[in-house]
Amino acid sequence: MDISTNNGFISTEAQVFVVTFLVSAALIKVVKSLTPSHTPPGPWGVPVLGTLPFFGKEPNVTFTKMWHKYGNVFSIKLGSWPAIVVNGREAIREALVEKGDIFSSRPKFFTTSFSNGTSVSFSEFTDNYKSHRRNALGALSMFANAKKNPIERIVNDEVDFVDNSFKKHNEQPFNPHDYIFIAAGSVIYQICYGVQEDVRENKDFVEFILNVKKFTNFVSTGNPFDALPWLRHIMRDKYRQFKDLLSLSKSQRMKKIKEHEETFQETDIRDVTDRLLQLSNQGHLDKETLQTTLADFFGAGFVTIATTTEWTLLLMAAHPEIQDKVLAEIDEVVGSERKPTLADRGKMTYTEAVIHESMRLTSISPLAIPHLAMEDTWLQGYHIKKGTVAFINLYSMSQDKNVWGDPEVFRPERFLDESGQIRRSLLEEFLPFSIGRRRCLGEFLARMEVFLLITGTLQKYRLQKPADVDRYSLQASFGLVRMPKPFQIVAIPR
Repeated sequence: MDISTNNGFISTEAQVFVVTFLVSAALIKVVKSLTPSHTPPGPWGVPVLGTLPFFGKEPNVTFTKMWHKYGNVFSIKLGSWPAIVVNGREAIREALVEKGDIFSSRPKFFTTSFSNGTSVSFSEFTDNYKSHRRNALGALSMFANAKKNPIERIVNDEVDFVDNSFKKHNEQPFNPHDYIFIAAGSVIYQICYGVQEDVRENKDFVEFILNVKKFTNFVSTGNPFDALPWLRHIMRDKYRQFKDLLSLSKSQRMKKIKEHEETFQETDIRDVTDRLLQLSNQGHLDKETLQTTLADFFGAGFVTIATTTEWTLLLMAAHPEIQDKVLAEIDEVVGSERKPTLADRGKMTYTEAVIHESMRLTSISPLAIPHLAMEDTWLQGYHIKKGTVAFINLYSMSQDKNVWGDPEVFRPERFLDESGQIRRSLLEEFLPFSIGRRRCLGEFLARMEVFLLITGTLQKYRLQKPADVDRYSLQASFGLVRMPKPFQIVAIPR
């Protein structure tokens, strides 16, 4: 259309067209401003890095602050990955339970590619995964509860180790970290590889502990390769260290598998590795999957258990009035003539409440392993595209003031009803082991082991702060899990 005239003015027809166009554009803008966006809101990022620079030392804390600003679901940019953060009970349960089949896959992060899709924890959500998880959980359950290899016997031996280690300090201040770390490592090591006399003198066990220590220290400084995989070409030393640690861990597992193969008997299944070998011989999993399954067990049943136990001991020393109630319950139910057993748990509701409150307050796994949307879907009224990474902010539940009132306070009584029994409804208000299709494999093991380690230790010792410590810090070091910063206790024999 020719909108000019000989005298240079715009024709009437052209004027109408321009006015109509401008009014239409304005109306579209107004309608858009009044219509709720189907895309989750969120903070602006920066080129290449997205919102990564704004996560801080504890992303879960940052995300919880953003939750109050943007709502239950908000968008972030994880380098090149589109991502959302899911907060609060309602949204988390919608994602992981109601729409669990959609949000139960894993992103193909660079570091998880080393497992070649054979890990229970990091593989995609497929029928093969479901079968693999059932087999893995069955194998772990078999030997965590078996009469032939009872967890109580193994843990009680480690309680003796912890008690003897505490005794060596003669009521002087010391850091309990190494003793708890070794004890928890010994339990899962023996469940997987068989009960051993003097396991702490075993060279392979020592190497295993040292390698886990190195890996834990490595990730505590941050692992940027998932969000920004191209950094491996720049941070070559860090990348090489990462690969070397993974390679060493794998070679250690393959060595133990080979030893088991040489002595394997179909009629005498001695431990978890034997059971996995049996499944392998039956065609249910190959050797690569076998060794990554062992890695899953060590990941689920070691550092998390050690850290939960360590935090609980710190809280007992920090709150002597609460510790006194636990000690009284131990004395009443167990006494001093025998060791605590799993059968005592149901009678020791105050101790159970203390453990629940310790898990809630410290929230050692504040962010679940990232999930991935397998298809386009809706969540809390927002459209989520296929391939979106979903960060599940479990910390937001454990710190929700609308539920807990004073979430920053250590108050075990909140878990008890008027009759002194556990408030089961409150156990659904925080998720230390996540929920749904990807719930932690080691949950049942962790709950049993922490109970036995805590009660077994407190049966023998009253814990105190050193005289020169006014109060403990609850600030954490963030790595594989939220670990307490180094602290000391005084163990007084009872």
